[in-house]
Amino acid sequence: MNPVKSNYFVILYNFAWFLLTPLVPFWIHTRVWRGLEEKSRVKERYGFPSIEKNKSEKLIWIHVASLGESVSASALSKGMRENGYKGQILITSGSKTSGIFLNNNNDIIHQYHPYDNSNWVKRFLKFWEPDALIMMESEIWPNFILNSWLLGIPVIMVSAQISEKSFMRLKFLGLKNTKYIFEKFDMILTIDEKQTKQFKRLGAKNVSTSETLKASFPPQGPNKELLNILKLNNHNKTIILAASTHDGEEEILLNCVKKLNRNNFNTLLIIAPRHIERAKSISVIHGLNIKLKSKGDIPQTDDQFWICDTYGEMATLYSIADIVFMGGSLLPLGGHNPSEPCYYNSSILIGPYTEKCQKLVSEMLEKNALIKLKTNSLEEIYEVIKQIITDYQLRKDLTKSASLLTKEWSNRRKKIANKVTGLFL
Repeated sequence: MNPVKSNYFVILYNFAWFLLTPLVPFWIHTRVWRGLEEKSRVKERYGFPSIEKNKSEKLIWIHVASLGESVSASALSKGMRENGYKGQILITSGSKTSGIFLNNNNDIIHQYHPYDNSNWVKRFLKFWEPDALIMMESEIWPNFILNSWLLGIPVIMVSAQISEKSFMRLKFLGLKNTKYIFEKFDMILTIDEKQTKQFKRLGAKNVSTSETLKASFPPQGPNKELLNILKLNNHNKTIILAASTHDGEEEILLNCVKKLNRNNFNTLLIIAPRHIERAKSISVIHGLNIKLKSKGDIPQTDDQFWICDTYGEMATLYSIADIVFMGGSLLPLGGHNPSEPCYYNSSILIGPYTEKCQKLVSEMLEKNALIKLKTNSLEEIYEVIKQIITDYQLRKDLTKSASLLTKEWSNRRKKIANKVTGLFL
């Protein structure tokens, strides 16, 4: 067990939790009401387990925020297995979508993470007794880090990155306070040199440059029944998938597909919104009354649009799509991970706003596995999609390059997992 040193930031942080704690049940109740929390698993937020643990095996705890980080965590867990780790892997996450994704992985245990109240974190640690804590990407919870460190549990950060905005907020706390937190990490593997410098400036010691894991999780199998139905009903169409879209993006893409079909391109636009509760409002744009999967509707031969608003279908949608547009990128939202469709033989397109996944986008552009739009104008989107549809060689080059990249990403997860497991195996 490590010695304790007082720090005024941590004292203030825990005092803030003391004040906020009575409000947490109301906050969770609101999230349940909004469909953002699983009612049956609320106790996990207070550090109570919902399943039993095999006490005789090692257990590695990986913590993520939401769906994107869950993919990275799953890639890391896969790499650990490939490198010979036989124990248990517990992944905690904060969002319902990440929970649904992770619960489909039978090789790991999933729990929703406790909120960062020190008592709840201690309760969590007492039950699970992890042999290591791995925090993914930008997850920095002081009580997770400090309470694990106090128990002598190795604390690691993988695919570490921090936005400029978050960096400035942390810097405002003062170097003495950030160092008190970041020096507790036994290892930090960042996504690039810039991030390595940022973490060192915050007081981290054992920092080295690695790569992102977002692209390294192997593909999931499609729902064959749904896939066959979609193929049967739309076998002569070019299928465009708008994946993880946000408010404002769907209207641009709907107008683009309308224009394509007016010019006899015979396309079907499948919209898979980032937040499925928006599906109904999307369906009535321009009075279209687009069919929803949640209502049991499947696109027929004469449909131009369809909204897939149920969880767990992305592998099926990627499998049938000829062209994938990755959302969060037509508007200044930072963009979503465009690597997953690389495993499904699709031509991939992304908008101009890609700050949150820029390294991955740059890698895919360099290898000719992606087309990045310069603007969010209807005219440019139309012309680029038209070119992809009409240019067979372009489609072939894009999909071949993407496929080659997936082999590199597979080796990457094994390499990173090997560095991490060296600390506790």
